Amino acid sequence: MLDHIDATEPLLIGVYYIQLIFIFICGVGFLFGIFMFIYAFKNPHKRRLAYVLTVFMPLGLLLVIHGPVVILYYVFKQPATPDAELGLRLFVPTLEIAGANIYEGIVRVTQPLLVTVFIIGVVVLHHASRIPGRKRIGYGIFLGVPLLWCLMKVGPDIIKILTS
Repeated sequence: MLDHIDATEPLLIGVYYIQLIFIFICGVGFLFGIFMFIYAFKNPHKRRLAYVLTVFMPLGLLLVIHGPVVILYYVFKQPATPDAELGLRLFVPTLEIAGANIYEGIVRVTQPLLVTVFIIGVVVLHHASRIPGRKRIGYGIFLGVPLLWCLMKVGPDIIKILTS
């Protein structure tokens, strides 16, 4: 009864969604590492954490993106093609719609927070006339929030390009 079911298509769908999750985690970890360099000052533990995050998160991103491709290239004899009789592709649009709704919810919550953090960064930068640590934090927030805003707007397109 189960002899005609091919497990490669659900496996590839699972790999796709694992890639979506880990691309986000590696990207946020890399940005967190960059901001930790600004925040670390002379603390060796924070600087080490920042170094580890800024080095290993891009490597993890490359591994998550290209690892399954390399594994699938060397494990399977031919590329996986969807089977119209099984109908497993019906689950993908439903998951994509749910993911898009979740992303829109996150965007609606995050936008006011980013504006508030940007205003706080401008205030910190304005009041940090002779304190270098506060200046670094103010500049980090002042430059990092617009970068995060742009990544939030372009994020779905980047993920589609990376995982296609």
